[in-house]
Amino acid sequence: MNGWWFAAGCVGLYPLLWAFTARKWKRHAVALAARRENVGREQFLAMLAGDCERDVAEFLWDEWLSEWSYWQDGLTPHPDDDFLKDLPIDDEGPQDWLEHYCDGRGLEWRRWTNWDQSQPTTVRNFARWLSNGPASPVADVAA
Repeated sequence: MNGWWFAAGCVGLYPLLWAFTARKWKRHAVALAARRENVGREQFLAMLAGDCERDVAEFLWDEWLSEWSYWQDGLTPHPDDDFLKDLPIDDEGPQDWLEHYCDGRGLEWRRWTNWDQSQPTTVRNFARWLSNGPASPVADVAA
């Protein structure tokens, strides 16, 4: 019988943890929205025009908008957001985005230079990094 109580306690704690985390990120999103402008797609693309090619900016808009939609309706990506500090994105997210970007363009993500750890993890810096392209001109890696 003790095992059943333990299992019930674990199952009961999950909704509490989920609710606490959702509330925390909701507050975080409200604070983020209060300190910066909520931009539309064309304004986002224009803001990144000097940092990357248009296709990179379009990719980031689409990728981040879908990423953020699960936690805050109406808050859109902004080039100066720090995606690891300002948003509920895990540390693995940037690797997934790089792989999605490369898959859609026939590039090999393993050829990209490593992220410069001294750079803030802003959307703008990520756009620049994607625009720099692979470290090597070879697009295919032998498995």
